[in-house]
This record gives sequence, C-alpha cells and structure tokens, in this order.
Amino acid sequence: MSEIVLELKGITKTFPGVKALDRVHFQLKSGQIHGLMGENGAGKSTFIKVITGVHREDEGEIYLDGKKIEIKNPKDAIALGIAAIYQHVTCFPDLSVTENIFMGHEELSKTGIIKWKNMHSKAEDLLKKLGSSLDPRTQMGALSVAQQQIIEIAKALSTNARIIIMDEPTAALTNRECEELYRITEQLRDEGKSIIFISHRFEDLYRICSHVTVFRDAKYIGDWPVAGLTNSQLINAMVGRELSEMYPPALSKPQPDKVFEVKNLSRTGYFANVSFDVKKGEIVSLTGLVGAGRSEVCQAIFGIDKYESGEIWLEDKKIEINDPKEAMGHGIGYLPEDRQKQGLLLAWSIEKNITLANLDLYGKGIFVDEEQESEVANRLAKLVNIKCQGVDDLASSLSGGNQQKIIVAKLLTSDLKLIIMDEPTKGVDVGAKHQIYQIMRELARDGYGILMVSSEMPEVLGMSDRVIVMHEGRITLITDANTTQEQLLEAAVTKKTEMRGE
Repeated sequence: MSEIVLELKGITKTFPGVKALDRVHFQLKSGQIHGLMGENGAGKSTFIKVITGVHREDEGEIYLDGKKIEIKNPKDAIALGIAAIYQHVTCFPDLSVTENIFMGHEELSKTGIIKWKNMHSKAEDLLKKLGSSLDPRTQMGALSVAQQQIIEIAKALSTNARIIIMDEPTAALTNRECEELYRITEQLRDEGKSIIFISHRFEDLYRICSHVTVFRDAKYIGDWPVAGLTNSQLINAMVGRELSEMYPPALSKPQPDKVFEVKNLSRTGYFANVSFDVKKGEIVSLTGLVGAGRSEVCQAIFGIDKYESGEIWLEDKKIEINDPKEAMGHGIGYLPEDRQKQGLLLAWSIEKNITLANLDLYGKGIFVDEEQESEVANRLAKLVNIKCQGVDDLASSLSGGNQQKIIVAKLLTSDLKLIIMDEPTKGVDVGAKHQIYQIMRELARDGYGILMVSSEMPEVLGMSDRVIVMHEGRITLITDANTTQEQLLEAAVTKKTEMRGE
C-alpha cells in the first residue's frame, strides 16, 4: 500500500461564472491529520464535495492508494471508505442515535425486517470506542452539538471509513469539548485512519495537525509541516499579504461621556450584581469562560431575556427594556453569536436583510419605496465592504465573514448609541476578521459605544479599550487593555473581584 492514501492532482471545478477550484493539489498520508486552511471562498467546500462525490471535477485526477479512481457520487465515496463530518451537523433530530448512525445502510433480515437489536448493540460498541456512554436509543435532537458530532464520527466508522474529512468541527464547541474532539481525532489517527481537518482556528492546527495545505482564491498555494510554521507565514499564505497589524490601531480616543451603564443587573441562576459602563467611542470587551454569563447579560440588556433587578442607563437617563424592539428604539443594537439562526434570513437577499429591521423608514403608506430601500442597502453594503455581485444576491450565497457584515450593515440602518457584538469574528477567516476589526474601529471613531463578547484572548487584548471578566455570573475584573492573557484567565477562574485601570 502506498504511504500516500489519497492524492488529488490538478483538480478544476467551474460553475457558471465562477472557477471554484483551479488546478489544486492535495496529498494525504496514511495515519495523518492534515490541516486544510484558507479564507472563506478559497475553494475548501467545493474540494470536500469533489472528494465525497457531491460534485464531479471538470479536470484533474484522483488517486487512492496509488491507483487512479473516479468518484461519481456520494455512494462511490462511501464504498471507497471516504466520509465527511460537517460544521453544521446534518442529523435527523426526531430519530434515535442508532437510526442516525445507520441511516442509509441499515441491517436487514432476509425478509427485509430491520435488525434493531444488532444495530443498537453495534451503535453502543461504536460509541464506547469513542469514549461515549450515550444510550443509542436516545433521540438525536436531545443531544448537545458536541455529542452530535461524536454520533457523526460513529456514523463514519459504521461505514468502515478510513479517510475522514472534518469540516470546522470545533466552531461551535467549548474549550473542554474541543479537547475531547482532539482526543477522539488523535485516537482515530493512531488506529490508522487518515483525516483532513478543515478549520479557521490556528489553535486547532497547532494542536493536532502534522501538515497543512493552504488554498487561496481557488488555487493551491502550498503545503508545509506544521512544526516551525509561524502565524505570520500562515496568514501570508492564506491572504497573500502580511497582516502585521492584525488588530488595527484605534482611530480616536474614547470620549469621557458615558453612553451606557448597567447598575447591579441580576437574573437568578445566570448573573448577579453586574455593573459597568461604556463610553462614547469606546470598545469594551466582556470575556470569561463559556457559561460565565456574558451572553446572558447582553441578551438581558437587549430585551431577549428578562432581568429581575438592577438598572439600565443610556446617556444618563434610566430606561426600561422589555423586548428587542424597545432596545432598538432606545438606540441599542445587537449582533448575535449565531448569525445564521438569529441574525439572518438566509433565503432572502442582502438588501432585504439589511433593511428588514427598519422597513418603516422606506414606507409609502402600506408600500415600500423600493428605490430608497435599494439605495440604503447599496450604500451600507459598500460601507462595510460586503463582497458580492450585487445586493440582490442571497445571504446564503456569501461567506461567513460577509454574512457577518450584513448584520453590521443592518444595525447601521438604526440610530444607535450602543452596539453589542457577541463573538463578532466566530467562524470567519483571518482576512474577514481583519475587515471586521477595521469596521469596529471606524464605528468607535464615529462615536458608537461597542460592547464585545469574545472568548479569544488575543482579540480581547488587541481590540479593547477596557476589559470586563466574568466568572460564574459575576464580574471579577475590570481593567484597561494593558494586561496579560494570564491575568485575564486568572480572573476568569476565580471569584475574587478586582477593579483597576478605569
């Protein structure tokens, strides 16, 4: 058997008006975890679909164990031992774990009756092999995202897959869940499986991959051993330029006036006695471990959830917020963590998404002034640099970074004073991150107060004027950005409260 288990040479795939892959190359060795990185739109998704038989390549050759093969459809890929696990788990939530694992290749008796006992037993064995004690009769929809991903891995193993593609598997996981996924991935590697690991997260790459291949603009840029590879080299390969200023410098200093303040905000079981302020033109980060109460505080401020006690002040005026509409009416905007479920209508156009929150601004009685609506959408799309052919493009057709920019543009249709951004760069590539940071700097320069929830310590330190750390629903540290990751992490795991640098 060849040391190279899978090789693709000169793969090209063209869709109407778009070359999605342009003579790309890739080599995967037996028992290897090989990273695949690139900006959104670099061709990674199309590449996966060629390997799994969803798309047929227009040009190029595919080799398995040194022999040229054709993958005409997904059934061919499964028969060849190739399986994919996607970022957004494609499961049947109302069916059991066993049914999800064996969907499409159920065990049948000679009379066509499903062998449930055998399948439950095999599902249990597969889960135990992955270190899971889940009952295979459990309904899939009752499981967490991390547990569902384990089921997807079990499903791949049930087809005897020896090449497993993992597409952004850590995007929705906590740090602890990521470590469990790393353990399972390394276990699969040690058992001889070959894994293509696609991620935007550098920490994933350095933690488990031995090699990395980079695509840019549908082209193969190169592949390198991960050992000795620097962030700067990797970023340069991905975006084609140095991003020495990953976090752009502030364009102005925060103003002394408070634009927003909460006093002793509390909600039983979630957070207690939370007090802080945001000044005009200031970026304040709210950080801490997952479950610390950061998002819950922001959702209470925006009226998604109810707070039980405490006060909210906007420009030295006490206000009441009972729902998101009231929050927006007071001048508070919210960019949610889950942009696809909470921030966008993916089947709608860019224009309709941008203007949806304030349709009354473009009204002519019961009708909408489409010309004015289009003018506003085009202006704001240009302002936040959304990459598209036109604002008539569907939101679903854009990369994650550009979808995030749609939500920012939507917020700018309102007369806002405070913008809450919950994990604004989650799941977007390094180039899109840089653009979002630049937009944030420009918003701060224009006088907006920005409250950013972030789990990425470099992002917190690189973008914040001040940092608020939470632990178990309480603030443990308020400081300026002249601090260290170690100090922030210490505050994130302790109940001791400290205020400095205000």
